Amino acid sequence: NMKKTGTAIILCGGKSSRMGFDKSKYEINGKLLIEICAEKLGSVFEEVLLVTKDTDKFKKLRYKIIGDDADDYAPVLGIYKGLLEAGSHFSFIIACDMPVISLNYINYLTEKLEKSSFPQDGLISMNGSFIEPFHSFYSKSMLEKIKYNISIKDYKISNFIKMCNVEFINSETIKKYTGNTDIFTNLNYPCDLEIFSDVFIKELCQNDKKY
Repeated sequence: NMKKTGTAIILCGGKSSRMGFDKSKYEINGKLLIEICAEKLGSVFEEVLLVTKDTDKFKKLRYKIIGDDADDYAPVLGIYKGLLEAGSHFSFIIACDMPVISLNYINYLTEKLEKSSFPQDGLISMNGSFIEPFHSFYSKSMLEKIKYNISIKDYKISNFIKMCNVEFINSETIKKYTGNTDIFTNLNYPCDLEIFSDVFIKELCQNDKKY
């Protein structure tokens, strides 16, 4: 009998053209950002998977690396590969350029999934009126629909989400668990990094408050 939850997937991405350098290689205080994220997720998930095109890059890390060998780079392909390999039915998925992780919010979502008996494909975060594909739980029951969308080259994540039976978590609920940390921050431009380093150090020092 497969466990309901227990797996986290970090999508390590394709080309970081806007950054002009590879975001997944970014370091804070000598540690890869991706490793900081993986460690934080590893404190609440039994299994952390890194999905990447460049499997050599993270060889030194102690996490399971999954090669995404598709020609096109699209996060949906990484989601598919990760879910396929996941050891649990539901997987929490984030992207490597989203470094603010709220364990508090993750615990809320995990408990929600563990307690629920009704069939559902996932719990998807909303950022205002937008579907926020990361910081969300996906399940293996979505694989067929994702595969279909990939086959017709529809790589828009929100399109397959809309085909599935998911529950959306609204911004008010999210803020209740994350306080004022913006978990949807992502690093796109070099100037984001400078602002972000300070925020991140502060966030690391202020441990997740228990709810």
